[in-house]
This record gives sequence, structure tokens and C-alpha cells, in this order.
Amino acid sequence: MKISDAHLHLYPEPILEKEAAISNEPVDDLLGLLSRKLTKNGIGQGVVYLLDPKILSMEFKLPDNIILASAINRNNYLSDLEKASLKGIKIIKILPYDEKITKEIYPKIVEIAKTIKEKKMVLSICSTYGSKLLYETNGVELAAKIKSEVDLPIILAHGGGPKIFDSMTMALEYEDVFLDLSFSLKYWQGSSVIRDYAFAIKKLEGNRCFYGSDYPYVNFNESIDCFLEFMNEYKFSKKYRDRILCTNFEEFRKVYL
Repeated sequence: MKISDAHLHLYPEPILEKEAAISNEPVDDLLGLLSRKLTKNGIGQGVVYLLDPKILSMEFKLPDNIILASAINRNNYLSDLEKASLKGIKIIKILPYDEKITKEIYPKIVEIAKTIKEKKMVLSICSTYGSKLLYETNGVELAAKIKSEVDLPIILAHGGGPKIFDSMTMALEYEDVFLDLSFSLKYWQGSSVIRDYAFAIKKLEGNRCFYGSDYPYVNFNESIDCFLEFMNEYKFSKKYRDRILCTNFEEFRKVYL
């Protein structure tokens, strides 16, 4: 069973403060550790999201089975995007809740998206739903705003949670909108939201959906077990399973990365 993990984090413990300052950590050691963990868990390749833009100024050795993605400082985005480009980073992450991106800031994000498009990069938007800014920030809404003005590929990280139908309809409208299923399948397990995820995947015919763990916020074994249980419960075929676990991401990588 081939697996590509479309959503990982570098720090081996779920400590957001450490992640946000990962440039203070032994980055080469952490990359090596994560690379070995991927191999041990039968994962052929993984996308690692770096949340500390300072890391873009650092030198480090990248293992062959790791694809880097990075957040940027929106007040210094031209410089950060240039640094990311020089490192071969093709996926740029925006986190609406953590960055407190309210509607008033959307025009700035649209301008950043235009530069991301110019550099032939992909935009990944955290589209979990919740937090203390529940009604002030919304990753799926932000993605829709960007797509209405900028034609660039977008990954809706975590699929949208309870906003999965919004994510699904956007993916049906735009052929370069992708959903990664990290975190959400585990977090919403046992709720009606999971049934909605199954409906959305079937509506998309299993296309443009990526498996992801969100390690270390969900550990590898827990994540894959949850995914396979979900596949079985909603009677998905092996073809659907393999598309989501690996084939969809491999096709995405050939085109965009």
C-alpha cells in the first residue's frame, strides 16, 4: 500500500510555540528524524509545513522523502517568497486563525496570492473551522475570495471541517482546488461531519483529495487506522483508497511541484 502524507509538521511534539520558532531548533536533526519515521511507517513521501518564516534564511539538508512547504510573513512577503523560491519550495501556507486574517485583510492576501501565482507556486490555506475567532476568520471563505480574483492552485488543508460542503463545491467549480483530509477525519470521528466527508469524496469521485496525518497532532498509526476505518465504513473501493492515499498526490506533484 503506497502512501503519500500531504500534511506533516517538523517538531516531533504537538507544541505550536516550538513549531512557530522552529528556526531555534536543530533543523537538520529534526528533518532526519522525521525522514526515518516516514520510512518506518511505510510512507513514501511527505509534505512538511514550516510555520516559522525565519527558517527560509537557514541552510539545511533536505531528505529525499520530504517536500517542504512554508508559511511567510505577510508584511515581508516579497522577500520571503523569493527566499522560498530559491530553496525550491513550491507550497506556501496561510493560516487564517493563527495570523488573524479577517475580511479587512483579504485584499492584502489577494495581492500576495498574485505574487505566488507569478512564481508558479501553490497556495495552501488552513481551513479548519473553530477557535476563538470562529466568526471572524474562515479559511474556506478566504480561498473562495482568492479564487474569484486569482487563478492559482489552492490546497484546502484539513478539508474545511464542518465547512466540507463549501470546500467540495469549490473543488467542483475549480479543477485546481484540492482537499487534504489531515486531522479532520480523526477530530470529527463519530460525528455527522464524517458522513459529510464521505459524501464530498464520492461527489468528487475520489479525485483531488489527499491523505494527510497532521503529525504530530495525530500520530501515524492513529491516522492511517482512522483513514482505513473511514474507507471501510463508507464502502469506498480500493481504487478510491489508493487515489487518496497516493495517486492523487503523485499526479499533483508532477503538475505543480
